[in-house]
Amino acid sequence: MGKTQVSEPVLSKSAVDEPLESESLDSIVRNVADALGVQVSSFYQWRADDNVLELAATVGLNTELVGSLRLRPDQGLTGLVAETRKPVSVKHPAKHPRYIFVPRSFEERLQSYLGVPVFRPVNQFVGVLTVQSESSRIFTPREISAVMQAASRLACIA
Repeated sequence: MGKTQVSEPVLSKSAVDEPLESESLDSIVRNVADALGVQVSSFYQWRADDNVLELAATVGLNTELVGSLRLRPDQGLTGLVAETRKPVSVKHPAKHPRYIFVPRSFEERLQSYLGVPVFRPVNQFVGVLTVQSESSRIFTPREISAVMQAASRLACIA
């Protein structure tokens, strides 16, 4: 059988346009996961008063952790995105020095990580949007750009 060539995923126009009033954090992370063909997409909302990122929405991780999983900026790859305010893309995240194991998250199976900062206009940091896949790969610049576009949309409702 011949190999099927798949073009790089691009978020649909509806996944990056201004959000609809009825749209939720959950629907945006679901749309991102679907558009990129990844198993996990999550949004961690910045709680400035507590200096933590709190899992606010996820597709693919244990949803029981929504509202209770909290990471400081010095914890994990998602914390690294918050700390540097820059995208982080990692192949084999469990081998990265900043990786932390989160019990009951079901992320043990994941082999690739991309996290991007989420900003409101005027550079106000509001959180981190992550995508993770079971396949071992580095996300392409086009995929990173697409997730950053989705992060802009997410910032409008976060």
